[in-house]
Amino acid sequence: MDDGKRDDSYLRTAFLERVAHELRGPAGVIHGALQELEVALAQQTGDVEVFLAMAKRGLKRILRTADRLQMTGQLERGAPQLTLSSCDLCALVQQAVSDAQTVEGRKKVSVEVDVPSSPATCVIDSHWMGLAMFELASNVIRHSHERAVVSVKPREAGGYDVSFTDDARTSFEFGPARFQPTRDGRGLGLGLSLVDDVVAAHGGKLQTHYGRTNGLAFGACVSVSIVPA
Repeated sequence: MDDGKRDDSYLRTAFLERVAHELRGPAGVIHGALQELEVALAQQTGDVEVFLAMAKRGLKRILRTADRLQMTGQLERGAPQLTLSSCDLCALVQQAVSDAQTVEGRKKVSVEVDVPSSPATCVIDSHWMGLAMFELASNVIRHSHERAVVSVKPREAGGYDVSFTDDARTSFEFGPARFQPTRDGRGLGLGLSLVDDVVAAHGGKLQTHYGRTNGLAFGACVSVSIVPA
């Protein structure tokens, strides 16, 4: 079977099954939360806020999957049309981490955000880059056991490096793999591909390191370079 037929077979079978799985999981959470909420309201118990939060998180995950599919379709047509403006990268990254924490909902994972005290001003498309930062923040939270570190560091040549580091034991290398089976059999494989396209459109680069850097042990570190416009 040639590569074209193999890719087509994956899209017609496993990829569609993964899409269904990605939607069915949070939809089931919403359904269960609403049922419990109905009981809680009838009994006037104090669990209403908990079930509302569960329902909201599930809905956000469904909307995230829809956004990924829409953005992937746009990127498959070509590089995104960027609307560049001056932006504080630190604020963008901090908002992305906050949004990712509400969607992933992993309270046992602490996220350390290390950014400069002064604004990291750069010229980017804040919409597309914000989506990319959200994908990376979600990815590092999802793959961490207990601790994730997100950092923004200035580059010697100008611009910034943004790194997302987890504490998991990674047994295989991973990277952008749109419309290809994922190595761990999880997810749709769209997130890092989306990030790669957005960063490349800004003239930057996506990189992944494993195991150890600067004498510190870690699982995987995904970093992007944001270069001066």
